Amino acid sequence: MNSDHLKYFSSAHQSLLEVLNSIQPFLRAYPQAKPRLRELASLLVVLFAKEDQAFFDTLYAFYKEDRPSTKMIDFLVHDLKEAKLSYLIFSEKHSGESGDIHARSFPKDFTDFARELTQRVKMEEEYLFPLLRKMASA
Repeated sequence: MNSDHLKYFSSAHQSLLEVLNSIQPFLRAYPQAKPRLRELASLLVVLFAKEDQAFFDTLYAFYKEDRPSTKMIDFLVHDLKEAKLSYLIFSEKHSGESGDIHARSFPKDFTDFARELTQRVKMEEEYLFPLLRKMASA
């Protein structure tokens, strides 16, 4: 793993936060939020795909002798599963045709989902980024 991963995640996080912020003004205007939700979905799919098993296997291999780091990687893997589950639940409810019947719950659901994603971004920047920096400098 090299510094390209760090640059990618940094850029992806910035894009994700920008899309989340662009949806905020449309919480009560569900039809206008839908195109931005599609953009959010595509960003998340790509970001989640980057954080695949091979990515984490590489981290584990590099930090195999560093127990605190492997525990942090375990935590990041577990939290990523939670983030993916939240995304699936949110997207099931608020994408496509079935989303229209849940328009009334959209403001609260989106606010909760956006808070979870924002926390995930902050956590990755605080814990994953230092691991990636150390790997890139090795």
